[in-house]
Parts: sequence; C-alpha cells; structure tokens
Amino acid sequence: MPDPGLVFFTILSEFNLAHQLNSNLWVNRTIFFLFDACRIINLVMTKNIIIQSFKMKNRYWSVLLLSVAVGVLISPADSFSQALELSGNVVEKNSDEPLPGVTVYLPDLNRGVVTDNEGNFIMDGLEEPSVLMELSYIGYQTVQLSIELPVQEKLTIEMTPLIYEEDDIIVTGSPIGKNIQYQPAQAMNSEVLQQKAAPSLGEILDGTPGVTTRSFGSAPARPVIRGFDGDRVLVMQNGERMGDLSGTAVDHAVALDPLAMDRTEVVRGPASLLYGSSAIGGVVNMFSNDMPREWESGSSSSIATHASTMNRMGAGLLRTQYGTDRFALTGRMIYRDGGDLQTPEGRLPDTAIENLSFGGGLGYRIGDFETGLSLSGMDYTYGLPEAIDDPNEAIEIRMNRTNIQSISTMKMDRFFDHAELRLHVSDYKHDEFEIERHDQGVSEEIGISFAQQSLSSSLVLRHRPVGKLEGAVGLSINSSSIEVGGKDALTPNANGYFVAGYLYEELGLTRSLSLKAGTRLEFKRTSVTTNELFTNADDFEDRSDVIISGALGLNFSPSSHWTVGAQVARAYRTPTVEELYSFAPHAAAGSFDIGDSSLKNEFNLGTDAFLEYRSNRVSGQLSLFANRIDHFVDFSPTGETHQPSGLPVFEYRSKDAMMYGFEFTTDLRLSKNWIAGLGFDYVRGLERSGDRENLTFIPPFRSSAELKYDNGSFYAGPRVKIVNKQKEVAPNEEPTDGYVLIGADAGYRFDRGLTLSLRLDNLLNERYRDHLSRVENRDAPMPGRNLNVMMRWEF
Repeated sequence: MPDPGLVFFTILSEFNLAHQLNSNLWVNRTIFFLFDACRIINLVMTKNIIIQSFKMKNRYWSVLLLSVAVGVLISPADSFSQALELSGNVVEKNSDEPLPGVTVYLPDLNRGVVTDNEGNFIMDGLEEPSVLMELSYIGYQTVQLSIELPVQEKLTIEMTPLIYEEDDIIVTGSPIGKNIQYQPAQAMNSEVLQQKAAPSLGEILDGTPGVTTRSFGSAPARPVIRGFDGDRVLVMQNGERMGDLSGTAVDHAVALDPLAMDRTEVVRGPASLLYGSSAIGGVVNMFSNDMPREWESGSSSSIATHASTMNRMGAGLLRTQYGTDRFALTGRMIYRDGGDLQTPEGRLPDTAIENLSFGGGLGYRIGDFETGLSLSGMDYTYGLPEAIDDPNEAIEIRMNRTNIQSISTMKMDRFFDHAELRLHVSDYKHDEFEIERHDQGVSEEIGISFAQQSLSSSLVLRHRPVGKLEGAVGLSINSSSIEVGGKDALTPNANGYFVAGYLYEELGLTRSLSLKAGTRLEFKRTSVTTNELFTNADDFEDRSDVIISGALGLNFSPSSHWTVGAQVARAYRTPTVEELYSFAPHAAAGSFDIGDSSLKNEFNLGTDAFLEYRSNRVSGQLSLFANRIDHFVDFSPTGETHQPSGLPVFEYRSKDAMMYGFEFTTDLRLSKNWIAGLGFDYVRGLERSGDRENLTFIPPFRSSAELKYDNGSFYAGPRVKIVNKQKEVAPNEEPTDGYVLIGADAGYRFDRGLTLSLRLDNLLNERYRDHLSRVENRDAPMPGRNLNVMMRWEF
C-alpha cells in the first residue's frame, strides 16, 4: 500500500506545477502555504523512500517508487503577486507557424510555462521591472531575451529550426563532417533512445529501416543489418572498436548499457573504407558522454529510470557534470536488474539480467585545442536459455569490462586545418558457467572463459578545401590479444594487429551534384598459439594479409526537398579465430561448433542507391542494395547431433553468395498534430552457384505502420508490425510462421527538463517465433505483453 504522506505531498507537487495558470491569488497562497509547510518533512521522507527502495526485493516496483520520490522534489516553491503580466506568441521563423509545447523559462525567478496549441503563453504575478527569458524546444535553436516590464503589446517570438542538421551529419559515415550522404544512414537522439528504451542495443534498433535483431534472450540481442550478423556488423563506442566479443557468438552481449548512450548512428551498407574488417554489412556507433566534449559553465545533472513489466525489470541512471570555461568533469552510475522473460506460454527460464556500470571523465579546452579522457566499466551477469527443458541445468555468463578512452581535436591554420586523435584501451573478460542444481545444493563449472585486451587508435587529418575538393587522410592501428580457457575451450589463443591508412575525398561537381572517392590500404596479421585444449602448434598457421578496399559515390540534390545517393564499394572481412579453429561444444550458444582453417577472406562488391524526399508535410526514403560476396562464411546446421554433448552440430562453410533487398519508410503529417508512418524492408540471401541454396538466418519481409498525435507536450498513438512467413530457408533450417504485433506509445514532455514515456509492446499477447531466434529449435516463443515506463529529468 502506498504511503499516505507520499501521496499527499505528490498531489501538492502537482498543484505547484499548475499554479502558474491559476489567476486566483488566494488559491495560490493557500497551495504554497501547505506545500512549504510540508516540504521539509517531505525531504526527510524522500530520503527514507530512496533508502528503502533499494532494499526492496522487487526491483521493478523499487524503481517506480524512486521515480515518484524524485518527482515530488521537482518544483520549488515560488512567491507570487499579480503586479505585472508577460504574454506572447511563439512561431517558427520564416513560416510563422505556431509552436506548441515550447518551454518558456525565467531562470532568475525559477518559473516556467509551456506554450499552448496556438503557441501562446502567459505569466502573471511578476514583480521585477525586467526579466531574462529563455525559450527551448526540441529541433530549434534556444532563444534568450531580456524583457522590460510592463510590455505594451503581446510579444511575438521567432524560433529558428535546426533543419535536421544535427541528425543529417552522420559523423560515422563521413570523416569531414558534412551532411552529404552516399548510402543510407540514420541517427537516434536521446529522446528517441528513451522512447525505445530496452536492456540491449539490438532491441532498441529492431524495427529501424533494414535493422533486425538476433534473439537469444534479452541481454545478448545484437543488431542485424540487411541480413548481416555477428562480425559483419561493426559496433563501436565513440568512433572506436569496443574490444568486446559481441560479434563472435550469439551468446555474447554488447558491453555498454543502453542508458549510457546519448546518441546512436547506424550506417547501412559496406563501410570497410573507413573502419576496415567487420564493417562489411554496416556500422553502429554508440556515443556516450563519459568524456565531456561540449559543455557550459556551471553544473548539470540527469536522472533516468526504465521499468518493464514483462520481466519485472528496473534500471536507473544518475549522471552529473560540472564545467568551467576550460575544464569539465562528469560521472555516471547505472544499475539494472530484471527477472526471466515472460512469454504467452509462461516463463522463459535462465534469461534474468543484472548489471552495474559506471563512467566518468574530464575535458579540457584552450583556444582551438580540445581533449578529454574517460574511464568506464561494466559488471554484467545474465542467463541464457540453452537448457530450458531441464530446470536443474542453467547457463550463466559473468562479464567484466574496463576501458579507457581519449579524444583530442585541434583546429589549425595550415593545409590540414582539423586533426582528431582517438584512443581506446579495453580489458574484457567473461566466464560461461554451467550450473547444476541437485539435492546437495548448487554446483558451478566454467565451460569456457575469454580474456581479451585490445588497443584501438585513429588519427584523422582533414585538409582545407582545394578548389571544390574537400577530404581527409586517416591512419588506424588496432592490437588485440585473447586467451581462451575452461574445460570446453572453443578455440586456441590468438594475437593480432592491423595498421591501415585511407584517403577520402569529396568533389563538388555542381551546386547540386557531388562525388566521393576513397581507398584504404591495410596490413593485418594474426598469430595463433596453444592453450590447454589446443596443444599442437603444428595445427595452426599464422596469417598475414595486405588488403585494398575502396568506394565511389554520387549525391544529387536538385532541390532542398529531393536527394539521390548511390555508392559502389569493395569491402572485405577476414575470418575470425572462431570460424577458423573452433572444435568444441559451445553450451552457452546451444551448438557444437566446427571451424575450417582453410577459409579465405570475404570480399564484397556492394552497391547502394537511395531516393529521399523531405518537406514540412512528407518525408520518406527508398533504398535499394545488392551485395556480391566471394568466400562468404556461412554458419550452417548440419542436421547432426554431437555426442555426448547432445548439441546440434554447426559448421563454418565457405560459399559465394548474393544478398539483395530494399527498405522504404515514409512519414506523413496529416495535420498540425497528427503524423502517420509506414515502412517496409526485405532481404534475400542465397548462394550464387550450385543449387543456389538459401543462406541461414535471413530475416523475412516486414511491414510497419503507426499513427501518432503530438502537440509538442503530449504524444500518443498506436503502431503495428507485420512479419511474413520465412519459407526461404537453408538446408536443415526450420521455417517460421508470420505474425502481427500491435503496440502503442505515449509520453509527456514537462517543462524544466522532465520527460515521461510509456511504451506498450505485444498488446494482444501474441504467441510467435522470431526467425532470428537462436533459442534451441526456436521452440520457445518470444516475449509477451510488456509495458515499459521511462523517465528522464535533466536539471
């Protein structure tokens, strides 16, 4: 039962938020008399609530209760009179369209209101002869005005839109920081990430154009781009390789909690020119603020929470930052705890998660030089649904990662006018425990252990324009060392490094037509060494490769509404140690893996073309792609069962392959507040020779639609996703049926930096199987009905 005092104080807090719209002075004073009288008591109560919340066994309710406690303290008590009035109308510059939901804030008085549907606002009871006013709105430049009171007539204030610049400049796809695109790309800001909040990167990105997710429980869900999975999709943190093992096997998680992300960029299609091997299918770049890059003088903080009903999960973030003109310090802490997934058929055992992560750093700037350094870490424990038919057996991964990252930039008055140096050092370890429950208790044994240390660094030198030619030179180095242990050590140990350089140039042929060209030269070496299970060094062979990749692209923008882009790229990928030398049961992944030491490098000739249209009413994009891949390494089921482990046998096989498909998305503004969206994506993968057999784990055709009402402050609307049957399957691969999922979203953007988001998934509790699920034989269904509650407060 909720605490009566807490409920009472929460109601008073809500009155406090609403009092500025109340013209009755006696009502206002009565509210504040009660509120001020209770505020000191409430501080003590809130402290007790926070302490008790972390002692509660049910973390889901703990996080919700903590959110309520924080919300009570949001609004400070103000004093009011009705001496002067300030009113106005906020419109978009040039179009004069009214802007609803704009935050109008008086920082000196700590007061604020939000504009109504017609862009109007009013504040009365002002006593000062002059006030400083700040106006902020997502997607628009912040406005600051000094107003002398009284104002003789109603103010009209114009706000300038950012015109998508922040999202258009996908730094992951361009080393020169321009918003010209040659292949499809997408960015998600902090608000979108909050609305899509989930325990893993794959779940957040699932449903974006061309992106699905491989499923093996919630924790290790990882993005699949246009059917490319694992080591063919490069996941980075702040522009550098993370040093984790998420790309090597389906049971390995991305080693960064999604609450730490402030922005995410997705580049679809080959990106080996800039990033080398593992970028043959695309790149996902996660940006975290553990190292201050931009800051203002003073202090700022944020609190975020995420609660989920389907697995009784709760998560919380606390972040703070302090800056001066030259220095900035920041720190964060994240805790997440969730139980087993609930499906329409009941609990999916061994899918619980728990992680604690931290991050912090400092920034320094003087003149044209900026630098920063961060330290972050993660301690993650999660279960895997490998032995779901035996309640006495379980698989659990315990992961630990510590990393140091530094980014420095310098502006220069020379031929090279901008330099950026990035450095990333990572120490990663995880153990895969096989757990047995019996009458005498619980016994644990390490099946496989991994320990990897890695260093990644890049230097980008951008040169000043030479006529209409702009470009950059890049240098990259990477070094890694991995040790594999345990009774079922999957592979031998390995050490490797690469050194690469690239040249990237853009040429403006006309005002509307531009050309890009680039080439990359890379030397890569891998050395394999023995361990306790792989003892014969004669079975291994060191590999050295000199690889050339390149790209050529065109961008045509005949008007501000239309853009056409195309790219042809030669990308590559070197086989992983797992693909070359695996020969062991991998219980955590539910398979017996067999590698092939004769595998050759993959070479992909990829083509992309897209057509994009944007206006105030309609925006949309159609993308087409095709990839011709030589020596494609397919992870294929043989149809056999390994004894005595009882696991299905999978082999790494080389074949020449073709993958092609399309993506289409569009958003239509039906009226000022109503927006409709529609999307489709499709990918086909098959061998180019022989019987032209299908490739494994190719996602089926998907459709999606949504309708949203958004007045700037409040938004809500339904959505639907339709997934077709997947009948085009590889030999020994099971087909899957189609399904329909219905969901809904809602949220409210309060003033003073507080946002609340609700997301309902699988409203009808549909029982379905995902074709990319790696749960053994796909017998276990996907998650059932789920309500997500997300809150973020920036202050």
